[in-house]
Amino acid sequence: MRLNIYNKKEVVKTYEAETYDLMFGTVEDILRLVKIDEMKTGSDVEIIKMVGSMLIGGLDDVKFLLFDIFDGLTDDELRNTKTTEVAKVIVDVVKYAIVDMNKNVNSKN
Repeated sequence: MRLNIYNKKEVVKTYEAETYDLMFGTVEDILRLVKIDEMKTGSDVEIIKMVGSMLIGGLDDVKFLLFDIFDGLTDDELRNTKTTEVAKVIVDVVKYAIVDMNKNVNSKN
């Protein structure tokens, strides 16, 4: 996952994180915020809609999670990030969590 920091339209810094290095608590918090239990299909479109509503309703929670995912990220840097990139990070984490949960459930049967 990547999160670019901009100065106007120029990328001045990029944070990177691997989904497989995320702490369980971070994934759990994101899944709680997007209300995964309300998902019907798990499609990209459905995930994007849920992430959009999460961004509107829980900005403080989203910021906390981004700080947890991208070590060293600051408030000022986050203010200079594109919303579409933030949404993509959250979508990536949700997709990772869904796949990982399904993999673990299927491997136990």
